[in-house]
Parts: sequence; C-alpha cells; structure tokens
Amino acid sequence: MLIDVEYTFDVLYSQVARDWHQQDDLVTPFNDRRWTHVRAVWTFDLDRDILRLDQRDHNLWVPLNLVRQRSITISDFEPYEPPPTLFKHALQSVYPAPCWKMRRKDIDLQRLQRRKPFVSRILADFAFQWRHVLCGRYNNSTFRRLANAIVRMVTLDFTVEEATLSRQGTGGFLVWIDNLPEWDFASGHIVRVGGTSIVICQHAPHAVTLVRNDFAKQTQSTPGLAEKTLTYLILSVRELILYRINSELERYTEPNRLFDGIHPPSDEAIELLLQATQTSASTAPLRKLPVELQDAILDKVSAGPIESARVGCLLDAGSVFTWKCGNRNIEREEGRRSRTPWTPVESHIWFGGYPSGIAYK
Repeated sequence: MLIDVEYTFDVLYSQVARDWHQQDDLVTPFNDRRWTHVRAVWTFDLDRDILRLDQRDHNLWVPLNLVRQRSITISDFEPYEPPPTLFKHALQSVYPAPCWKMRRKDIDLQRLQRRKPFVSRILADFAFQWRHVLCGRYNNSTFRRLANAIVRMVTLDFTVEEATLSRQGTGGFLVWIDNLPEWDFASGHIVRVGGTSIVICQHAPHAVTLVRNDFAKQTQSTPGLAEKTLTYLILSVRELILYRINSELERYTEPNRLFDGIHPPSDEAIELLLQATQTSASTAPLRKLPVELQDAILDKVSAGPIESARVGCLLDAGSVFTWKCGNRNIEREEGRRSRTPWTPVESHIWFGGYPSGIAYK
C-alpha cells in the first residue's frame, strides 16, 4: 500500500500539475459565487486511496487502485455525500440553563465607540475577502489561524504596509477562491486579553470543559479567586458567547454571529469583542492636547490614513475615524492594480510577516 501511494504521488507530481504548493487544508470553491471559474475539483486522496471528482451539482469517487489497473471512465465513479458544511453544537446540550444578557460593568463606552467604526469595518472586510473559506468546512489549523486573525484585528495587533510609489499592476486578486490563510495560528486554547480569557474552540460543549478546567486551575493557584467571577469569551469564529463562572454559578449569553461566510459580523458580536478585550486607558501625553493638534500629529504618523487611525485608537487620541481621507471615501482594494503618482496610498494589513488579504486606498 505504501509503495502504491508513493508511486501515485510521484506520477502526479511529475506529470499532472504545473504549479505545486503545500497547504494544510482544502477549499471547496462551489460555496462561493466566484465558482463559475472552476468546472471541477479533482482530489487525489492518498490517505484513503481514492480519487474524488467534485462539481457544483454532484460528488463522485473511485478507488485509486482501479486507476492503477486500467483507464477509467465516468461510469466507474460512484456518488458520495460530502459532509455537511456547518456544525451546530448547542451550549444548552451540556448545560441546560437560560441565556443571560451580560456586559462588562467597567466598560469605557467613549473609548469603545472610538474603536468600533475602525474595527468593525476591518472585520467586515476580512469576512468578505475570506468568505470562500468561512462559508465552508475548514480544519483545525485553518480555524486557529482565523481565530488568531480575529484577536489581532480587534486588539489592533497588526502592521500596515504602505504602497506609495508607481508600479505596473500584476493582475489578479489579493485573495482568490483557492487561497488559504498563511499567517501563524493561535497557540493554546486560551488567550488572555485585558480582564477576559478568550477560549478558542470550534465546539461549544468542549469550550465549556476548557472554561471549567481553567477556572479550577486558577482558583487552585490563587485561592482568593474562588470568591470572584471570572469572564470568558468563547470564540468559535462563526459565533461568540460570553461566559461567566464562579464557585456557585455559571452563566452565558446567546451565541452572536461573527463569521458565517455569508453575512458581515453582527453588531452584537463586534460590541462583545470590543467589550471583552478593552484594556486600561492610555496615559499618552498626546491626549492632553486639543483634538485638532492630536489629529495633526496623528496625520504625520504615516503616509496613508489607516496606520494613523490604528495608532489613534491605541492611544485613544484624535477624532473618531470616519473612513474618509479629505473628501474622498476610503475604499477596499481587492486586486493588484497599477499605480501612478496620483493614485491614493495603498494600506495593506499584515499579521506578522504574512498579508491578511485586507487592503485600502
């Protein structure tokens, strides 16, 4: 069997494909309206020793062993039912209690409203650019990369690369239907931000177990916490749930839609993210100046408006960002276009050393 697999891969590598690259997940393009550019997807599944043929209206498979023996035709294929796209795991299935309406008591609403226009637009554009991934099935590696991106965007933990010089366009899109996220994925199941622990987990029942285990671990190491209520944010990428736990009671909110690959993030989910990740206010001396001077200083931070707005949000300084540059609306950039000396500055958001697929001009 191992010899057959190696032989099959060698033949495919040398004779079938022109452009090879390694990735750790698969994308189903037919979940996206841009699938009209793709007639069929052939998958040589060497682990299961089968060849799959997926098209918009049917899914077929044939054993690779048959392919090795003789030429095959479409009549050799058998239909199969692909796994469902979305999974729904109700929190009530493991903890049958009513949902609560909760929010942090110590929220600075003015700071939250300053960040919200900036963060909500970036989240929505991320959802648009990666909709072909978000609307389908993805494995744990892709899930953890998506979760890491969400945490980075809402905490403004990203860099902005600016394009200011003229260039010849190369054509194509920043993100296409066969692209997958390449940036680093979240390490560990729980990320601490501000006074909240973000639980990164696709399945709500397992997330509850992670919450309870973490609460028990923290109260054992710090006995004084046993009398307090700890706050967790369950992040499944598709949904958000705020969860609070103490030694006597557990409460949680209804799931709020985040990234389902179809709709933009819900306003409730964005508010929940901003509330959960809010940290202590900045003490930057810049905040003591009149707003007009703050704006003038922030304008000098970068050539384009996106990085200036990011720094302004981090410092709680300057005017609320309106997604305008002068009298011009700032637009999402989706392609690799030519630039002239008169083209507005392009601002590309990066996670570490990898492009996020989000850009503006």
